[in-house]
Amino acid sequence: MLRDLINNHTPLKNNFERLSTLFQCAINAYKYPLNGNHLSQLGELSGFYCVKDIHQRMLQHPVGQRILNDKPRVTPETFKIEELLKLDENTFGYQYGKFMRDRDFSSGERPIVKYIPDLELAYVYQRYKEIHDFIHVLLMYDVSVYDEIVVKWFEMAQLGLPSATLSAFVGSFKLNCQEKQKLIETLPSILKRANKSEFIMNVYFEEHINTDITQLRKSLRLL
Repeated sequence: MLRDLINNHTPLKNNFERLSTLFQCAINAYKYPLNGNHLSQLGELSGFYCVKDIHQRMLQHPVGQRILNDKPRVTPETFKIEELLKLDENTFGYQYGKFMRDRDFSSGERPIVKYIPDLELAYVYQRYKEIHDFIHVLLMYDVSVYDEIVVKWFEMAQLGLPSATLSAFVGSFKLNCQEKQKLIETLPSILKRANKSEFIMNVYFEEHINTDITQLRKSLRLL
């Protein structure tokens, strides 16, 4: 399940090459905000130590340990939308399937980690990217610019990743006046939910496909 991570790895020779690549990714992420590859690669290059911290938090939790041991992946093969839509409508699996179907999304569209040299840490960052849509479903936010920014504030508070922080702050300036006011009113609530809820990287989502979505939110202290 990690062969794609191994095959996609691109080693950087030294710190100068790493910094120059980071700088180029930052420019591209700003110039082409709709291209997820640039922001993803910027996150890899800038978030190495944060990813190490996330890895440690997973190691210190029994469920996080199992995730690291099993290394589940979120792909069109492991989460078949047509099968999820056969589940009861109140289940997490159905709600995720509906979220993906209604927006014509595919879990296979997530960019594969490229620059993180340690395979274990590369998996941790890949896992973060692959569960992003789960977070949207659990928080009940759509995929508009405003909704995406709210989710990034949640991820920033929970995970501390520089890419999430950059998206949260810089993205906020792109909102119109009404959306900015709405964000100001929403932030205390979303930050409170992020700080009191279960660490999202320690949630074995694959084991909650048939779980009632409301009960899952309650158990994760997201309500």
